[in-house]
Amino acid sequence: MDKIRSWIADFARETELKVSDAFSAFLTAFISANIYTALTVQFDELESLRLLSVGRFFIIFVTVLIVTISMFIITRSRKTLNYLLLTSSLLFALSLVISLPGSIWLNLGIAFVLVYIVRYVTRCNGLGLEGGDISKKTSLMLCTAAFVIFAVAVSVFTAVKYATFSHSAFDFGIFTQMFEQMAKTGLPFTTVERGRYLSHFAVHFSPVYYLLLPGYMIFRHPVYLLVMQAVAIGLSVFPIRRICMEMGMSNKVSLGASLVFALFPTMANGCFYDFHENKFLSLFILWMIYFALKDNRLGVGVFALLTLTVKEDAAIYVIAIALWMLLTRRDRLFAGLIIAVSALYFVFACRMIALSGGEIMISRLDKFYLDPDGGFSEVIKTCFYDIGYLINQVFNGADITSTQIGYSGQKMEFLIWCAIPLLFMPFASKHTTHLVLLIPLLVINLMPDWIYQHNIDYQYTYGSCALLIAAAFLALSERKPSEQIRIVVCMLAVCSVFTASAVFPKGDRYYVKYTENREAYRLTAEAIEDIPKDASVTAYGFFIPHLYFIDDLQTVPKYYGEYEKTDYVIMDSRYTDGASDAVMEMMGDDYTLIEIKGYAAVYKRID
Repeated sequence: MDKIRSWIADFARETELKVSDAFSAFLTAFISANIYTALTVQFDELESLRLLSVGRFFIIFVTVLIVTISMFIITRSRKTLNYLLLTSSLLFALSLVISLPGSIWLNLGIAFVLVYIVRYVTRCNGLGLEGGDISKKTSLMLCTAAFVIFAVAVSVFTAVKYATFSHSAFDFGIFTQMFEQMAKTGLPFTTVERGRYLSHFAVHFSPVYYLLLPGYMIFRHPVYLLVMQAVAIGLSVFPIRRICMEMGMSNKVSLGASLVFALFPTMANGCFYDFHENKFLSLFILWMIYFALKDNRLGVGVFALLTLTVKEDAAIYVIAIALWMLLTRRDRLFAGLIIAVSALYFVFACRMIALSGGEIMISRLDKFYLDPDGGFSEVIKTCFYDIGYLINQVFNGADITSTQIGYSGQKMEFLIWCAIPLLFMPFASKHTTHLVLLIPLLVINLMPDWIYQHNIDYQYTYGSCALLIAAAFLALSERKPSEQIRIVVCMLAVCSVFTASAVFPKGDRYYVKYTENREAYRLTAEAIEDIPKDASVTAYGFFIPHLYFIDDLQTVPKYYGEYEKTDYVIMDSRYTDGASDAVMEMMGDDYTLIEIKGYAAVYKRID
């Protein structure tokens, strides 16, 4: 025993291996062996542990331990050990969330451990990231690479979803038909959205769509819309980088901020739920904040206007930023003007919706209305006179449970999805004035009972989460440079885990569906392409986005009005439900089956 101790002491002295280094190597090996466990057995079922090969577990453990120590001896650098430990920990975390995706509480536990591991490996500049800096050119190049990877990855996977006929009429079919009508007539009309020929502006006033029309005139395909929203979200990495640089942070931290945005769980995840105007909010909002920091009135004005054109309720984002400008004493006169213009624009947008034949959707805040005819002033009165009611509704007010629709929609879970990847930094600023940037998070996401508005799978997060990220880095700018580096590394690690948990199952599901049923999807597409462009068509919802070239298009199920006879009816063999029965009853003996291709059964009306 004494000889062994002596040998270990000599080895440690010659290799400069300390106890902490040995612990790091041991932990790296142990975590690596557990990656094998996570990929081999169902880790949330104890009985499946019987499938584990104990011999392989220890072989992996010993092999990684030897390799890790050997790399330390060769490099004589503790940074090597720290990077290996961080990498193995992150891979292990990813293997866990991929095995059990979408579990917010598992994600939370993993985040808790990861933060401590990052703190451990970054102590005393353990990763060598502190001190020195990269050049602006390098920072810009890496930021551009992040944009390209994000935009390409999201575009490809959402295009694969489109190819598997998994985008539905609500909401993608609305916009595919709308853009085709805009290309033909210049007007945003659809027959899908309300079961009759009606302007989309009767539902939401969104002139921003016209910015995409020139490109659509060239490419003329629904996938163009999916690509453009991925590009718009990805481009947001540039203004968040510039915001950090303007706040005096290093090029490294500014680059890290752009990567945090790209990896933030709501950004890629929301793209899998079709196409929406909200996806453009992040880009416009972040540029508006940047120009506010630069005291550039023209820039602020341009991007305030662009934000307003996204949707009638987008005024709240502009007003929140203008309030922040007021409270931080940034061009108060101009900020006041922006608030006034935004309020007037909101009134104008509501009026345009009314003139188009619709009305603004206020039912999502109906629990705050004592008098349904009282307008938005009722919401303000309720919140002012009964703040306890507001708090209860924000944190405990959802009537619809997640089990009813198959999604996690509880408000506290939503806050965890959004705040934990940012390590609660938006709430940690020394300047409480930054909290006004979170007003849209309260009003848009937390006050309504409409479950989709506090669910990261949908489109309502892009404006509020952009402000949340901006507030996080405004708060981070108050910390020491060494702290900034460590916090950003923590954010990146946690964002990676949360995004993998949310996005991987979706991307994997559509990729598997496409590869396993490629021929059936090809034949289905052929059947749809055979439909005459001047015909009227009733089709199952998942075929609607592919029938964008049809002017008179009705959807199954039909949520508005009654079924009417059209020239063609296309049924989806993947689904048999009450809606299909209703359509078959409507068809009666007036239709004949002319073709079955892939999943499409095409019926033609008998003349």
